[in-house]
Amino acid sequence: MLNCIIIDDEAYNIEKLQGFIQQHGGLQLEFSTTDPIKGMNYIKAHDPDLIFLDIQMDELSGVELAKVIKDKKKIVFTTASDKYTVGAFEEGVLDYILKPFGYGRFENAVQKALDYQKIRQETTVETTPSPVKVSGDLFLRGENKNKLIRLRLEDIYYIQGMGNYAGFCTKNELLLALITFKELEERLPHPAFIRIHKSYIISYDSVVAVDGNEVTIRTDKKDVQIPIGAMYREQFLALIQRK
Repeated sequence: MLNCIIIDDEAYNIEKLQGFIQQHGGLQLEFSTTDPIKGMNYIKAHDPDLIFLDIQMDELSGVELAKVIKDKKKIVFTTASDKYTVGAFEEGVLDYILKPFGYGRFENAVQKALDYQKIRQETTVETTPSPVKVSGDLFLRGENKNKLIRLRLEDIYYIQGMGNYAGFCTKNELLLALITFKELEERLPHPAFIRIHKSYIISYDSVVAVDGNEVTIRTDKKDVQIPIGAMYREQFLALIQRK
């Protein structure tokens, strides 16, 4: 089973691909968006197996986005113009589908992805990765909606939800970004970041103590106590007991 995502600035094309994915027995749709910035952040946080990526998008083109994806063989470009063919294969992507396309062409691209995953599994030595160490960054919209803020994941101590905004306590400063907690959970890697309350997500590496219904987070300035919500307590305690 391949976990896949769709990034396309036209909702109609997303709906079409969603229908094809539902028909296919080897795919699980994790995420879809018309915003390439959101898509880029999701890829960095979750590393999906397969990415259906539109090329012609105003804010960030698919070719530009592909440059920040390490494994290009996870990308299937989708576009209405064949003028990007050379650029697509120069990027080394898995496949290139010209719109409009039917289920047969879609299935052919998926089979390539399944074959590629099988080869990777056969040639990869199994290791046990660290579940908490994290690197990378997020691009978030600040209070000025036209401005994107770059935030390093390893600099985050904890995040507090404030309606449609989130406050980030980081090593250098306090930042306010326009993003909901639901969307933020999709972008942040788990269990490096854990939601422990309806209003708080914490960095696992910043935890220094758990006392009753509170977690102590050590920042560069002081220790901060954050409540553990009842609905998140069992999952959080199970995680720390495994370490």
